[in-house]
Amino acid sequence: MNKLTYGLFASALALSIDVTHAASVAEVFNGEMLGTNQRYFESVAGIPRESFGDEHKFKVQGCDITATVEGGTVSKLRMELTPKCQADLTQFVGTFAPAPGKPLTVGAFSASSGGGLSYSASCLSMCGNAADPSFYAHWEGPRAIGFREVLLEVVLASDPALDAANQWEAQMRKAEGEDYVMETRFNCDRKYDAAAQKAFEKVQVSAVTIGTELKASGC
Repeated sequence: MNKLTYGLFASALALSIDVTHAASVAEVFNGEMLGTNQRYFESVAGIPRESFGDEHKFKVQGCDITATVEGGTVSKLRMELTPKCQADLTQFVGTFAPAPGKPLTVGAFSASSGGGLSYSASCLSMCGNAADPSFYAHWEGPRAIGFREVLLEVVLASDPALDAANQWEAQMRKAEGEDYVMETRFNCDRKYDAAAQKAFEKVQVSAVTIGTELKASGC
């Protein structure tokens, strides 16, 4: 076997092995992966494409998944949602999650989980052009599922998301004034969570994070 033939054979074999062992989203983005060590996680998910501190970014079946590794173990998993990348949250929180197979909305998760979500946003007014702000819905699960938390993120870029944000902002601005909104005081007092729930009920989620000690936008 000459060098060219051998090289082509080796490349084909490597590609075959890689394809054969390519992980699925279901294998990587599930509750059993939380708490595993980094070496095991990467044996399933593959080598991360990027790493920033504790956060390691993977591409699985075309979907962007981020694993947060703290103290050597996976503490959080985040997945960006698209029409082709949908998360099955029942694999993390069981019947507290909406049935898989449909786009995830804030209202669907609120209904399946029994409510009790807290809402926040990185910015609603005078946000500048650095990056699109986000709206967050945070849920803390009961003891039955190990107090596991879910953080839904809606990037305020699509028309439905912007309409919902404007509706929420207008209600707060009318009642509390401009400074209340600009200083994001709504993230502190939770007075307008019900209004946020109503405004964002049908808005599709852009990304979801599951784990412990999840943090959204603060005061």
